[in-house]
Amino acid sequence: RRRRAVRGGRRRGSPGPSPLTGSLPQALVDDTEDVSLDFGSEEELALRKAKIRHPLATFFHLFFRVSAIITYLFCDWFSNSFVACFVTILLLLSFDFWSVKNVTGRLLVGLRWWNQIDEDGKSHWVFEAKRV
Repeated sequence: RRRRAVRGGRRRGSPGPSPLTGSLPQALVDDTEDVSLDFGSEEELALRKAKIRHPLATFFHLFFRVSAIITYLFCDWFSNSFVACFVTILLLLSFDFWSVKNVTGRLLVGLRWWNQIDEDGKSHWVFEAKRV
């Protein structure tokens, strides 16, 4: 005989919130106590956060975006040509897209994606993520 999953992951008859009061049964409340979890020393956490694993990838991840924004804001100071400003910003954002898709997406967060076309001619997007 198969058991069906009950909403919330509990089985029938297990203690849970009371339907009338919405609180936990008294036996569970009395047995609970504050527990401190040790996640390591604060200095160790600070060192892990301060250390950048891929500094060159991080630099280009920020460089193309920030330079596109700065170019957008201050392009009128350097050039009176709208077309030159537009093309410069478009190129910077294109470089940003390429670097995020092909380099920083893989190195910093472990994501890859591409398009495959099957025998019927239908387009399928494939997404992969690095297992943690």
